[in-house]
Amino acid sequence: MPSIKKDDIQRGIEYSIKENLFESLNKLYNSIPNGECNGCGNCCMESVGANFIEFLNIYNYIQKSKDMKYIIMDRILDYYFLEYTKKIPCPFKDEKNRCSIYSVRPLNCRIYGHWIKEDYEKNYERIKKENIDFAKNMNKNYGINISDEVLNYKIKYCEDFKPSKGYMTKEERMNFYDSVVMLDSKLYSRGIINTTFKDRGIVEYFIESIFYENTSKNIKFNISKDLYKSKAVLNRLKKLILG
Repeated sequence: MPSIKKDDIQRGIEYSIKENLFESLNKLYNSIPNGECNGCGNCCMESVGANFIEFLNIYNYIQKSKDMKYIIMDRILDYYFLEYTKKIPCPFKDEKNRCSIYSVRPLNCRIYGHWIKEDYEKNYERIKKENIDFAKNMNKNYGINISDEVLNYKIKYCEDFKPSKGYMTKEERMNFYDSVVMLDSKLYSRGIINTTFKDRGIVEYFIESIFYENTSKNIKFNISKDLYKSKAVLNRLKKLILG
């Protein structure tokens, strides 16, 4: 049984439509200032953090196309299970560097270019330290060596993006985050969703809608320890899940 049950997802989607939560989310997205982006796709290299309402919005979107769902889920499985061994682009980025879920992309993607450089670099240094500590813990407790390519990868600050109304302060960014959390709280407070409220990357939401959390982690650990068998194991998983 998956950590995030299909029935809960469906109830969450139906409730979000009925109570206009998706509409409120889109209004929030539309209130974010625009900016000039050259579409290079260099920033689309990780599973960004997202809220549950954003996952439901994306999940609902990709269900409308069987082909899109298959392609995205195939990439999500690669991204998650090979995450410690090789750097893989965001599974929602297509072969032409375009976002396949652009109209429903999460808040983190929408405000990426709006950070001032000083804040961006400070945040990177914090994340870098957390990643190094995480890698040490994985090696000590599980015998897993996270590849240098993954551990040392940095999405460089984008000098090309030009926000239309100037860069956001930390307070302005946090106000957007708080607004999305408020939408999430309506799902949790009404008991619509029977899952733990915690920080997740968008990929993790999809993985936990397929597997129980500990099961997916154990498979991921085993794949990371034995790269020679990883391709065969992953192919069997895909056949089982995707058909």
